[in-house]
Amino acid sequence: MDFEDAIAAHVRWKTRLRMFTSGAGEKLESAVVSKDNMCDLGKWIYGEGSKYSSLPSYQRLKVEHGNFHKEAASVVRKVEAGDKDGAKAMLEAGAFSSASNKTVTAIMEMKKEAGK
Repeated sequence: MDFEDAIAAHVRWKTRLRMFTSGAGEKLESAVVSKDNMCDLGKWIYGEGSKYSSLPSYQRLKVEHGNFHKEAASVVRKVEAGDKDGAKAMLEAGAFSSASNKTVTAIMEMKKEAGK
């Protein structure tokens, strides 16, 4: 996976969550979604991407990606509690949106620091 693939993998997660909050797509569980090492990006961060672990942005990416999964799990918990409208609202603003943007920014910073 390269840095562009990493961003694309993250964007796919947002799409999966949007579909889930609309009642379409796959069944998601908050306990699984909260884990930051289960998705494609997480597997890359803790696997192949760890070759960049000496870069300051690598640690930022780990933190921001972990925060993203905490917020994503909050969205899923809203759906699990029957509040699809609340979950949809979370996707568009607030902590989830901020965590998502910070994750993409951290990937781009890491790409720049890696000279890719």
